[in-house]
Amino acid sequence: MNNEKILIIANRYAESLLKMGKSNEISDAEISDGLSSVIDILSLSKELYSTLINPLISLKDKENIIENVFKNDVDRLVINFLKLLVQNDRFEIIYDIANIYKDLLNKKNNIVDVEVISAIELSLDDRNRISEKLSSKLNKQINVKYNTSESVIAGFVVKMGDDVIDTSVAHKLEEYKKILTK
Repeated sequence: MNNEKILIIANRYAESLLKMGKSNEISDAEISDGLSSVIDILSLSKELYSTLINPLISLKDKENIIENVFKNDVDRLVINFLKLLVQNDRFEIIYDIANIYKDLLNKKNNIVDVEVISAIELSLDDRNRISEKLSSKLNKQINVKYNTSESVIAGFVVKMGDDVIDTSVAHKLEEYKKILTK
């Protein structure tokens, strides 16, 4: 199956999960936290993921594994959703579903995820100013993740999905290099 078709299917599951949250006594945030816990657990155990997508393992065994592994970490709705994925032989797209669900929830709540990369660790004042400016410019609430990279040299790089704002010295030097070599 091609990647575009997988994303369409994952999107349908994520949208359904968002709708399920509305009709049950669980918040979108609780579903999101549950999916994050599932992804964290699966990331720690590649064998668990492999088992849950293995066609040689019975459906009943997979459902029991889901029940036993996740019962203390996620809500019943999320456990039932994972069982549904196993029943429909779609568990392999759980990572895509979790990412799309987060994006849909952010869109619903007018939130955007932003990564800011700087050469040095930014002070709390600098972080607050950047957050306020970005929130004001985008007219959205933002979740900012700050990272450092020596390759930036000075300035910073802001990544929002596929959009990149690069104010780094390294970027400016690269542009000058292109101009000079023409």
